[in-house]
Amino acid sequence: MMKVLKRSAAVMAVAGAIGLAPGAASAESITFMTGPAGGSWYPLGGAIKTILESEVAGLDVTIRPGAGLINLKGVSSGKAEMGWSLVMSAVDAVNGREPFESKLPDVCNLGSFYTNYLQVTTTDPSLMSAADLKGKSIVTLPRGNTTELGARALLKAAGLTYEDMSKVNFASISDGVNMLKDGQAKAMLTITSVPNGSLLDLTNSRKIKFLPITDDQFAKMKAMNAGWQRLTIPANSYPNQTTPVEIAGFPAHLILNCSKVSDDLAYKMTKALINRGKELGLIVKSLGSLTAKNMAADIGVPLHPGAMKAYKEAGAL
Repeated sequence: MMKVLKRSAAVMAVAGAIGLAPGAASAESITFMTGPAGGSWYPLGGAIKTILESEVAGLDVTIRPGAGLINLKGVSSGKAEMGWSLVMSAVDAVNGREPFESKLPDVCNLGSFYTNYLQVTTTDPSLMSAADLKGKSIVTLPRGNTTELGARALLKAAGLTYEDMSKVNFASISDGVNMLKDGQAKAMLTITSVPNGSLLDLTNSRKIKFLPITDDQFAKMKAMNAGWQRLTIPANSYPNQTTPVEIAGFPAHLILNCSKVSDDLAYKMTKALINRGKELGLIVKSLGSLTAKNMAADIGVPLHPGAMKAYKEAGAL
């Protein structure tokens, strides 16, 4: 059994604010791979850690930063028991499609949570669509991240590649925002929630706009991966964004290692998130209306048997 480290005072203070009472030493530990700085996955991971440690007796959750593709490989290999994932990449992983060389084993779905939007943010008012990015400096998340794959898919649908850009930067969302602020990049391509905190911060110093994804571009993206969905950034999601913007995206979900996470633990974790998942709406607004039925939606990745039991018990299956 792994030796349990003492929680820091800072973690206990945050946990206490959400209702976590100090308890006995942990009987079981899991590693939870979340996301990069500036995105939604990292703060959501902290909130989920607090819920799970509060609701599942003896559970200790260790947070690790991650990214879409890295999380899938980490959970599949057993380096982590749980992680955030995006449906587009998870479906590719369990079916052994590119960018994966073979099927990733031991990847189970805990549940779907919220939709992630491919947002093309620019400080250049002359840009009208992704096709206009030719010859510009852009920034997206590092390779190995689903966002970076999505960026390439959109550029391909617009008839472009990285070679057509004046420069392609790979950075976290926070660093990407700074590049837009100081003019190092003209546009950032990222897949995250709406609204995103880092992009909201950008509006405090720069006037921005979001580039739409045309019907033709979306059709080509859908042909590349059926996981893409037509989505809209609602009007007024960001300051001075008075009209809706047609884009694309897909759901974010939690994955578990099918073998390392027991049916009993998966059941208890899923039940805890069914009961308290709406609290995550403090971080991603749409999660304020999260339901067991939404979580249990069929996304093409098999549910963990323990999660399935929790959803059946909740009447969601």
